[in-house]
Amino acid sequence: MHLRGKWIVITGGSSGIGAELGMQIAQVADRVTLVADGEERLAAAGNAMRGLGATIDTVRCDIGSRSDVQALVATLLLDGRAPDLLVNNAGFGTYTPFEAASGDEIDRLLEVNLVGHVRLTHGLVGAMVARRSGAICFVASAAGRIPITPNATYCAAKHGMFGLAEALRYELRRFGVEVTAVCPGRVDTAFFDDPTFRERTLGPENRSALSVGRVAAATLRAIERARPVTFVPASLGFATWVYEAFGPVTRPLYSLLMKSRIERIYADAGR
Repeated sequence: MHLRGKWIVITGGSSGIGAELGMQIAQVADRVTLVADGEERLAAAGNAMRGLGATIDTVRCDIGSRSDVQALVATLLLDGRAPDLLVNNAGFGTYTPFEAASGDEIDRLLEVNLVGHVRLTHGLVGAMVARRSGAICFVASAAGRIPITPNATYCAAKHGMFGLAEALRYELRRFGVEVTAVCPGRVDTAFFDDPTFRERTLGPENRSALSVGRVAAATLRAIERARPVTFVPASLGFATWVYEAFGPVTRPLYSLLMKSRIERIYADAGR
């Protein structure tokens, strides 16, 4: 999709990948609508993008709330026009083994990382289909293709998001609606500010991270070129292919890494 002259909606647009993607898109698009829960950070992100070229709107919405998403859909469709591009990006994670997580934590992880985006996409896709054009980008995760512990609920949500993108790509292409999934690895964002991440002992696989600029630029390229799936970095896609294609060899080795992560977290907890 060529973004010049287009209207783009980005969830999780107040920080991290969403904010950086908004900065890059605002230089070429006609209108960018940022969606996020925190009003102060949302306003600051919007102000930072004004003057780059696009008209900037901000809408406060808790993507994990059914009523908030319904209100957002009504707001976006108020003038009868659907966005040209929806970027489903909002999300958060915790570093908690499934058995130790509370029911509320599990519900919230699923609502924000998957269910809210299902609701928003469903609310907007009908207008895209009627118009016979549009694009939807799902910012999933490497955790949506390869299991990462101790993040079982987050993995389930991201696997669900990736699966939704894969299925919708076939359902919607006859209507001219493009669907892209982006799967980044570890990204240097506030995602890791949750206390459950700060309290853990880092393994060697967690001591480096991608910049938000790199991930946003790769996401923008994927959207413009209508790529079905993009991994960031690209080597992560090869690693995923190897993991899936040579399971009998790779899974026992990978299980050792996952076991070490679990052992570290329970050792830190004294269990």
